[in-house]
Amino acid sequence: MNLETGPTLTVAGQTLTLEDAMGVLERYPRKTPAAFDYLGSGEPEELTAHEVIRTRKISSRISNKEVTYFVEMSATAPWIRNTADLGDATPESTLFAAMTDLYWHFAENSPKGVSFAKISKVLHLKQPSLFPILDSHIARSYAPAARLLRTGYPEFGWRRRTWLAIRDDLVAARAAGTLSELRHRLRSYESDDTNKQDAVRLLDGLTDLRLLDILVW
Repeated sequence: MNLETGPTLTVAGQTLTLEDAMGVLERYPRKTPAAFDYLGSGEPEELTAHEVIRTRKISSRISNKEVTYFVEMSATAPWIRNTADLGDATPESTLFAAMTDLYWHFAENSPKGVSFAKISKVLHLKQPSLFPILDSHIARSYAPAARLLRTGYPEFGWRRRTWLAIRDDLVAARAAGTLSELRHRLRSYESDDTNKQDAVRLLDGLTDLRLLDILVW
């Protein structure tokens, strides 16, 4: 006999009930969003040293020398409006092409040690609804889904195919209404520990993309 499990969402090939998802979000370190996410993305066409340093809160391990690299390169970067959304970045869109151009502006001649993970964490801070946080864990988690996209998009490397795989999860969760329901549960979360209650409720302030990123962990 099939038992009803309630609404579910899929991230990186794993299906989670909303109860499971809430459990992950409840356990997420409360200091991380306060130090990284909630401070905002700053001016849309300006990257400051302080913003780059903030990515250390999500383990970017960016050195002081690398901070200088990012700030210097930002002056000529082809910035995208910071309200852009990955859900709108279909593979054929000008937005997806702009994502590619912005990523490669920082990656093409980057110094040793500045990898896709550091670049994606900086770009996510500036465009938190557009650029996934693509570190090694996320890349491994999405590798099967990204490989499945190789036939349809043979011209794309694994990074862009991973963006598309993450986008597929984002679009599906929105269409099913599960992200909206998850946000409702965050806003109405109750706990005897008022600090925990406040921390969980504040997670509703994160972008959809960031919520899915946390759920992969």
